[in-house]
Amino acid sequence: MKSKLPLQFKGSNAAVSLPVVLPRGDSRKNLRRTERPTLSRMKKLGKKDVLDVPFFDRLIVVRLRDEVGQFVPYIHYSYPEPEMETQPALPLFCFPDSDKITEDNTGIGSSYSFVLTDVTGERQHGYCKRVRARDSSQPQVYCIISKLGCFSLYGRLLTKLEELHSVSEAAVKGFLTGCVSQCVPAPGSKITVTQLNHLTGQFENVVIERPMDGQRLEHVQLGYLFQFLQIDQVIQLFASVLLERRILISSSHHHLSKLSSCVSCMATLTYPLHWECIFIPMLPRQMIHAVLAPTPFLIGALTEDLKEVERDLAQEEEPMLHFNLDSGQFISCYGDEESLLPTKSRDMLRSALGQAFHNLGQDVDQNNLAISQVFLLFMYKLLGHYKQHLTDYHGHREVDLTSFIPATRRYLRPLMDKVSETQALSVFSINICDPREFEQFKTLTEERHASQSHWRRTFS
Repeated sequence: MKSKLPLQFKGSNAAVSLPVVLPRGDSRKNLRRTERPTLSRMKKLGKKDVLDVPFFDRLIVVRLRDEVGQFVPYIHYSYPEPEMETQPALPLFCFPDSDKITEDNTGIGSSYSFVLTDVTGERQHGYCKRVRARDSSQPQVYCIISKLGCFSLYGRLLTKLEELHSVSEAAVKGFLTGCVSQCVPAPGSKITVTQLNHLTGQFENVVIERPMDGQRLEHVQLGYLFQFLQIDQVIQLFASVLLERRILISSSHHHLSKLSSCVSCMATLTYPLHWECIFIPMLPRQMIHAVLAPTPFLIGALTEDLKEVERDLAQEEEPMLHFNLDSGQFISCYGDEESLLPTKSRDMLRSALGQAFHNLGQDVDQNNLAISQVFLLFMYKLLGHYKQHLTDYHGHREVDLTSFIPATRRYLRPLMDKVSETQALSVFSINICDPREFEQFKTLTEERHASQSHWRRTFS
């Protein structure tokens, strides 16, 4: 069993707590029920179109201050004003490339996200949009802070803020006033915000819609993976995420959006298992030493920043899987990536992903569904028998791993023996996902491919 302890990386007056995975004793004593803001754990309001969850916690506007020839990010204002002190590291995540900003390289127009994990394991998502400050040529960042992982929803909100930013700051704040009273729309539903149009002087309604899929895929664009990785590379990264290894994905500072997107995509592929270890889609330079952590992590970092720890990485005895998006190559690896999955599973994934890739179109939601269903059905073959091994532990329904693991399909047993050592499976067994949710996705997957004998054979 593995449990979380806080690890702090400090630099430039910033500190962030990250979950570090360390071995401890009996799992039932040491594993706290993890509170995740997933759809199945949110309080549903009957058949209403909203959930009893604030639309967002707050929005911060981050700018750059010139201090002795070096740009330092700071919070220009927050809306609404925070009730407690803001985490000092927050501006760094909004401008992870602050030391690379120049007149010719501002990153204006970029959209990206990050995740902060506190000492209790609770995650906060930050969704960023970089625009040009109205009173200078420097960039500024609008960042929405929420416990909900839903980039598509908040991306639409950021697009509206970018539009209002070109009008006036008063227009932005007026729109935010209408937003803070709203709750998160349920999947497939929408909210309406009434705002004053500062150009016409008339009130107008702004509709913001949330995609149907629910919590699982709303914050990613899985089609991104196939723009930068080959199918076999995706499979090797997927297997490494499944086994909770040290995983680093890097790119140049010109590609912030694609870097944070690809890292976030990788964390979703093992659903219904969730990545429980260090997770930083975009690592600021001031915290670059996080890549030297001896415990499992999934981190995105800028290639230029890694030069600071290049010598340390070369001397490390602990292996790490490092993929560079710019070159499309693995920089370092464990050496066994091609054999992590059973041959039958690997061939199945390669064939199914090839077909999904061939059918990719312009619809992001459909692309997400097509790609995710390939991995979902694989995960169902690995974990789907959990319902036969539920037990009651102090009034809480859990999976009995002592009977669940040996009952795995024979060809998947060697893989399950490795997965059994992960924190993700331990958390899954205790914080069991809503069976209706799992069954719904399985049904959708089987219906989608019911007419294709190829899929019936490969997933049998």
